[in-house]
Amino acid sequence: MKTLTTILFAMLTVSCATDYKVKPVENHIEIKGQVGNRMVGLNDKKELIMQEENDASDELRIQEHVNLKLDDELQYEAHQLKTCRTDVSDPRLGGNGLIPEVPEIDGMKSTEEVKEEIGITNDGDIKVVKKSYFIEKLKLERKYERSLRSMIKVVSRHKEECEYKMGMARREHGLPSTRYQGEGYFKDGVFVQNKPNEASLDDAFEIQAKQKPTPKTVVDSH
Repeated sequence: MKTLTTILFAMLTVSCATDYKVKPVENHIEIKGQVGNRMVGLNDKKELIMQEENDASDELRIQEHVNLKLDDELQYEAHQLKTCRTDVSDPRLGGNGLIPEVPEIDGMKSTEEVKEEIGITNDGDIKVVKKSYFIEKLKLERKYERSLRSMIKVVSRHKEECEYKMGMARREHGLPSTRYQGEGYFKDGVFVQNKPNEASLDDAFEIQAKQKPTPKTVVDSH
């Protein structure tokens, strides 16, 4: 039995960009085994193939979930890069006060065309009806995933380079190469912090100052 997803994916590979008609696709297979959720078997030409079929709505839902997680990862990496470049540019670490721009990550996602109609439905209700092409939406989400993965690599590479420079600059100014990490313990179910986290360079130099031993006062015995 042909599923909607197999039909849709046939369209993605053989149809032109403006053709949204659902066309039949051959998905018959003589099953010989299974690898995960993929069937292994012989097609009508007696070729050994692997085949996977998913419900169309599930496929789009999974793709959107993947993209959401990738977008969160990209936003985090971009924030880390901006924080690093801010520290490296700080005059207290030998910087010139000018913060290099972080690669642009907004506006990467293209949206499908949505047609909107206002009118009376068959039930007699007045509604706003919005329609878009399922295949166009799925193709755009697939494209967005590729863009996200590519941008994550770019931003991560910039971040690694920046953190190396930051580590060098911190050591030159008496700080550890990495930011101070907070420490603490639980007592009677309550977390007690005895060493704070470093949230900024202000914190770093404050922690550094507190760790320096207090000079001893020399008393003249004469």
